[in-house]
Amino acid sequence: MEDNRFDALGTIKEILYYLAVAVIAFGWMFLMLLIISFVAVSVIRIRIPHMLVISGAFTVITLVVTAVLRARKKRKDREIQRMLRE
Repeated sequence: MEDNRFDALGTIKEILYYLAVAVIAFGWMFLMLLIISFVAVSVIRIRIPHMLVISGAFTVITLVVTAVLRARKKRKDREIQRMLRE
């Protein structure tokens, strides 16, 4: 029954991973929007507040997808462990 134990270090690692994904996603999207706005100055005008909102929305979408994929992986791992115990 060691599978159900609370692992503080594992939980901290997962939280830090989740925060790192958020920071990287936000920074990447903001940088891409800055590059697009500099390259296409005469065609597309994206202001900094709009870039922050778009980057924030992209970050939220990325975090939701990351959480869903990690939950599926954990569920699959639990099913594999259950099958191995039987």
